Formats: sequence, structure tokens, C-alpha cells
Amino acid sequence: MVRNQEKYEQAIGLRKRGFTLQEIAKYCDISKSTASEWLKDKSFSAVVTSQNVRRAGAENAKRLKLINNARRGERRTQYIEIDRAAETEYKHYKKDTLFIAGLTLYMALGNQKDKGVIRLSTTRMNAHGIFILFVQEYLGVPKNRIRFWLLLPSDLKEEMMMKKWQRATKLPFAQFHKNQIILGKPTKKTLHNGTGNTIIGSTALKHKLDRWIELSVKNLSK
Repeated sequence: MVRNQEKYEQAIGLRKRGFTLQEIAKYCDISKSTASEWLKDKSFSAVVTSQNVRRAGAENAKRLKLINNARRGERRTQYIEIDRAAETEYKHYKKDTLFIAGLTLYMALGNQKDKGVIRLSTTRMNAHGIFILFVQEYLGVPKNRIRFWLLLPSDLKEEMMMKKWQRATKLPFAQFHKNQIILGKPTKKTLHNGTGNTIIGSTALKHKLDRWIELSVKNLSK
């Protein structure tokens, strides 16, 4: 037995017009659970629910598309600004020994594919030391944002190697990520101290570094 027949009939009429349960509850000044109870056995209500779900999905897709388009526009604007800054900075830095050394190291030993991560990978400890100074000096990377990990053949002692690399990089052990050990016994004795990986996660800084390298190559090609 429905206590308020007027509101009940009003809810039925609103539902047939495609209103959601939440909208009906608000319009009729009833709870959502009451609206649901009144309409649960109505076949047309189930149809409206399906229609509303499809409509909500389509609207969500439109909203996501608009958001993604806005984000792409923001990224394009950001990259234009980064390029401008990189070109101005390159003119100032191009005669600095450390700047050119850092670019040269990354051209030879750095990750070129990943657009969101700067990663230098080499067995040469001094190369990591130079590159870490470079990213701090020219990219403005705080030392505590630099991460490091080792790829070690199984015949090397992990603790000993970490101490050696810590002295070379001057990074605290807290910034060393979990090392990877190459399984299996090497056929020959390893003559290096493992492969170090210096990592900075930043799409913007990677874009700037790539732009500096482009300018450097262009300058050398003249």
C-alpha cells in the first residue's frame, strides 16, 4: 500500500520520461530507496535503467575525450615552453665542459626510447659520477630525486659492489633500488663492478635533455 499516491504517480510519470532514481527522489522529496521500491516491479523502469546506463557511458566517453584533448593541448603548450627554455639555456651552457660531457655521455650511454625516464646505464663508475653532477647542475634535479640500481653477475659480491658504487656516485644507500642479479655462473671472471643505472623520472626533464642533444648534434653538423 502506497501512503502517498500523488507522489507515487508522480514518480511513475517521471520514470517513464527517463528520470534517474536519484532525480525522482529529489523531485518528489522522497528517499532513493523509496523510489526504487516503488519502481522495482515496473518493466518500463528496467528499460529506463538500461537507457540511462548507456547514456551515462556515452556522456562519460565524451567527457574523457574532452579531458584527453585538453591534456594533449596542455602538453603541447608545455613542450613548446620547454623547447624555448632549452634553446636559450643551450646558448649559455654550450661552452661549459660539464654540460657537453653530460650530453655526450647520454648520447652514448643513455636511454633514448622512454620519454618519461632519464636513465644512464654503464659499467663505468666515473661516467655516473659526472652525469649525476650534470643533472644536478643543469637540469636542477635535487640529489634526493636520483635513483640508482645495479645489474650484477652472480660472481660479484653485492654488498661490496654497492659500497664501491656508493663512493663513486655519492648517493646514499636509501636511493639504491633493488639490484638485479644475473643467474648462472659466468664462464669467465667478471672484470668490472657490475652495470650501474642512474635514473630520474621526469617527462619534462627528459624532453629538455632530448632537445639539448638535438641542438648539440645540429651544432656539430654545421
